[in-house]
This record gives sequence, structure tokens and C-alpha cells, in this order.
Amino acid sequence: MKRRSFFAALGGAALAGPLAAVAQQPTGIPRIGLLMGSSPSVEAARLDAFSEALKKLGYVDGETILIEPRFAMGQPDRFGSLARELVALAPSVIACVGRQETGALQAATRTIPIVFMQVHDPVEMGFVASLARPGGNTTGFTQMGAELDSKRLGLLREIAPSLSRAAFLVNPNLTPGLRERFAAAEAAAKSLGIVLRRVAATTPAELTAAFAEIEESSSEALLIQNDPMLGGTEFPRILEFAVAHRLPTVVEGMPPGMEGGLLSDGPDLIENARLAAGYVAKILQRTAPADLPVQQPTRFQLAVNLKTAKAIRLTIPPAILDLADEVVE
Repeated sequence: MKRRSFFAALGGAALAGPLAAVAQQPTGIPRIGLLMGSSPSVEAARLDAFSEALKKLGYVDGETILIEPRFAMGQPDRFGSLARELVALAPSVIACVGRQETGALQAATRTIPIVFMQVHDPVEMGFVASLARPGGNTTGFTQMGAELDSKRLGLLREIAPSLSRAAFLVNPNLTPGLRERFAAAEAAAKSLGIVLRRVAATTPAELTAAFAEIEESSSEALLIQNDPMLGGTEFPRILEFAVAHRLPTVVEGMPPGMEGGLLSDGPDLIENARLAAGYVAKILQRTAPADLPVQQPTRFQLAVNLKTAKAIRLTIPPAILDLADEVVE
């Protein structure tokens, strides 16, 4: 059975008995912890990319290494216990996805190496001393979120020229600098003649209230922050709402499980998972994380979903299609 189908079948059960499986696994080979914010099905593409990249470097899961994944299921309150659970396994290194995972792991260990896949500003977050010289036990790869908000709003304007009101759906718990980010996005929207409204949701219940707020505000488009809930476990609900109300959507980056979104624009987050595997391999070869500089993204993707465009009765301009790196027919 392929690893992707295996984790999708497990679903929430992946969290129920991870320690019980340890006794059945071979011993004497390095363990690689992996902390992921969403569900096994949403994270499957990222996990596959990570494990395949390690395999190409000679580290085969179940043979020369053991990958120990843990999934928070889009629930931030799980991160602390899952981080402690991974640390208790005494892995050689722990990889993780974003800010919340990294923070939970640093709270659990300052000795086991940590490699993050996509933290917006790890220096501002206090995870590393600097990009060039991270120091400590943590390093990894950044993503660009706020820097591309003006471009994403411009894309919305191009596909919907009459757009005058848009909502920015965010998780306030995800990024400490969200106030500054929204202010910059609001200014960019104003320059395009768009009134941008910030709509917050930190839980699935709050997302229901956020939908009502978006409706009441008569928003005509959605800019969606990528996090384990909004861009993961709850994204199908967001997409269903957007299609029902014929709202064009644009998401930062191309998070796993994003199939169905109208537009996504940002760093190739699957490529970040592959790059993180390279750092894990270096650490297994005795390179200290303090000696591995934090790298910024160099590969970006614009994806357009024509099926979703058809569902909301929207025609994507040829100029946008020409720019797209991926077009879903």
C-alpha cells in the first residue's frame, strides 16, 4: 500500500496510537520526527515529497531511517503534546512545517536538531539568531506571505475588474505581525480601488461566524491566509462557501490539499519539503543546524483552476493563463 493512501486511511487514528507502533519497528537506525499541522490526507503530498527526497539521498524509510510523523489535525492545542511525544522518542532530528510547530518543538527541546519547512520570518519569531548564522538547534526554510499580498490582490483585480470589496480571511494566532501585514495589504487594496476587510477565524466554529461576516459585508472576493486550518482541514468548507457565493479566491502558496482553489500564488511549498529533507540528511551526516543557513524561497508558483472558475462563472483572462505555472483544466 502506498504511503499516501495509508495515511489518508488512518485519518485521525494516526494520533491515537503512535507509540504502540514503535515496538513493531526495527531498532538501531535513526529516527526522524516530523510534526505537521494538518491532517494525514492534507499533508500526504508534503510527506511524500519529504520522504522521496530522503530516499534519493540514500535514507529509506523503514530501512535506513524511521520517519515518525505526527499530525495536529488543524488544532493548535495539539502541538505541545505532539512535540513532547516526538522528543521522548529521542530522534536524531525533527522536521516540521510552520511557526506553531517550530515554537512547540523549541519549547520541548533545545538539543535535538529542528528543521522547519516554511516559517515566514524566523528571526522575528526568535527561532534563529540570523538567517546566515542561525545558532542553536534550529534552521530551515522561509516562505513569503505578506510580501506577495499586493500581487495577489492585483491578480484578483485582473480576473474581476469590477471588484470593489474583498475579505482577507486570516488566523490571528498564526502570525504575530498580522496587524502590520493587514495594514500593508489594506493599503495595496486601496490603491486598486478595493475596500479590504479583515475576517478572523481560529477554530472551525469561528469559521462559521466568519462566513456570516463575509456575507454581511457583501465581499466580492476572498484572499485566504495559508495555515493548517484555513489552507488545510477546513479548506473544503471555504471552497464550498466561495463557490456557493461565486467568490473568486486567491491563496498564498500552493499548500498540499489546495486542489480546487481558484488561484494560488507564492513559494512552492512542496519544494520546501524536499529542501528540508536535504538539511535533515546533512544533520544525519553530523552537520550542526547552527552551521546551516536559513534559506529563502527561490521557486514560486502561480496556479489557476479553470474548473473552479467555471463553477463560479468566471472567465480567466488569457494574460493570467499565460503567466500561470500550472493550469487545472
